[in-house]
Amino acid sequence: MPLYQPSSTTAFNTLPIELNKVIAHELDTDKDIATFRLICRSTNDAIDADKYSFWRARFREKYAAKEGMSNKEMKRTYQLRCKQLRRGIVYDFFRGHKKREVDVLEVLKDLILESFQGGSQLDEYGRPYCKNQTHLLNFTLNSKMLLSDRRAPPPARGEKDTVNQTLGAVKLMCSHFLFQLEGTKHGVFAVEESQRAVYMPTNTAPIYSGPELKDVNMDWILHCLNFFRHHMMDEEVVTLFSAMEELSVTQKPSVWREPLRQGVQPLCRHWKGTYSFLDPLEIERLRKVPADKVGDEYFSDKNVDEGQIQSLTIEFNEGGKLRWPPIFEDRLQSLRDLGGPPIKTQGRSKPKSTPDDAKSKNLQFIGSGSDLADDFYAIGWLNALPDQGGIPGWQRITFMKHFTDDLDQVAQDNLWAYEGVVLPGGRIILGRWWFASGRNVDFDRDYNGPFIFWAVDSEPEFNDGGDGDGDE
Repeated sequence: MPLYQPSSTTAFNTLPIELNKVIAHELDTDKDIATFRLICRSTNDAIDADKYSFWRARFREKYAAKEGMSNKEMKRTYQLRCKQLRRGIVYDFFRGHKKREVDVLEVLKDLILESFQGGSQLDEYGRPYCKNQTHLLNFTLNSKMLLSDRRAPPPARGEKDTVNQTLGAVKLMCSHFLFQLEGTKHGVFAVEESQRAVYMPTNTAPIYSGPELKDVNMDWILHCLNFFRHHMMDEEVVTLFSAMEELSVTQKPSVWREPLRQGVQPLCRHWKGTYSFLDPLEIERLRKVPADKVGDEYFSDKNVDEGQIQSLTIEFNEGGKLRWPPIFEDRLQSLRDLGGPPIKTQGRSKPKSTPDDAKSKNLQFIGSGSDLADDFYAIGWLNALPDQGGIPGWQRITFMKHFTDDLDQVAQDNLWAYEGVVLPGGRIILGRWWFASGRNVDFDRDYNGPFIFWAVDSEPEFNDGGDGDGDE
C-alpha cells in the first residue's frame, strides 16, 4: 500500500474540479503544486485527472511547446526538467563527462533546441524572446556552469582531458546571457590559461579539426569566450568594461531570436566587436611559457586595454558572384567542402552535387568598418557546419580585412585574415585573426590573436534639419 493516501474529508473535496484547477494554476512554485496535489483526492484529481490537462496548461505556460507532445509526455518532461535544473545548479561542469552532468546537459540542450517553437513574445525593447530562454538565463545565473569560482582540477583517472562537445555547445549558447547580467561578478578563473590559448599558433590550436575539418574546437572557443568575458565584463580589469557600459542595451551582445536552423544563414547587417594583440616578441615569449608556469609573467593585451570597440557592416551577395582573389583563398581556405556527403545516384558515375547543395554550404559577403582611425573593407564567406554537440545552426566564417578597394592591388595591401565560429542563432562570432600579407604564412608560428563580434540593432537616424512635418 502507498505510504500516503490523499484525504477525503478536507474542504477542497467539496469544490468542483474546475475550481481546484483554477487554484492550482495560481500556485507560484512547483513545490506548492506538489503540496497541493497531496492535500486530498479532489486536489490530486485537479492535478493528475482529466487526462493530465493541468500539465498541458502548466507546460505551455512555462515552456515553448513543440508540436505532437501528449499531455502525459508534457507532465513527464516538465517534472524531469524541474528535477534536473534544480540538481544541476550545484554541479561543477568542468568537462561535462560525469553521468549526472550529462543528464542535466540533455535537459539544457532540449531547451535550446525547442526554443521559439509554438511562438514567442517580445521583451521590453521589442526583441523576440522565448520562455525557454528564461529558464536558460536562470540556470546560467544560478549555476556554476559559466559563473564558477573554482579552477578546473586535473582530470581524474580515466576521465577525458577535453571538454564534452555537448557541454561546450551548451556553454556557448548560454554565454549569450552573460552580457545582460548587470551587477554579476564575472571573475574568470585561470584567465592566464585562456590568454595563452588564444595566442597559440594556428597549427597548435586549430579552430576546426576532424577528418573533414568540421568539428569545432570547443576548448579553444571557450578560452576565447572567457578571454573576452574577462575584458568586457570585469570592472576590476579596467579594459573594456567602461566601453561596454556606455553602449545602449540594443548595442550589446544579445540572445538568439528565432528557431535554430541547419545550413548557411545570412547574418545581421550591423555588428560591433573588438580584437586583442600582443607585440610579436611578447607572443614568442608567451608561447614558450610551460603550461605549469603560465601566469608567472604578465602580458598586457593591446587594443582592449584602450577600450576599443569597432563597427562592421556587412552585405550578403545571394545572387551574383563577387570577386575572390586567389591570395584570399590561399590564406583562408574559405571554399573547402564543409557540408555532408554528396548525393549518390544509381550507376557507375561519381556522386553528384546539385546547385542547391552548393548554395546551402557557402554564402559570400562584403563589408566595411572602421578600426581606430582607419577605414577598412572586408570580403569573405559563410560555410554551413554540421551540428555540434547535438545543437544545429553553427557556421564557419572567414573574411579578409583589407584597406584598399582595388582588389587588383591586394598583393601590396595590408591583409589581416579572420576565421571564426558563428554561434547558432547568428548573434555572436568568436575566432582568430592573423597577419596574412607576404608570400606565405607559416601557421606553426603565425602572428595572430583573438576576436569577437556581436550583432546589434540598427540605431535610429536623427534628422538634424529644421522643423519637420511629423505628428506631434
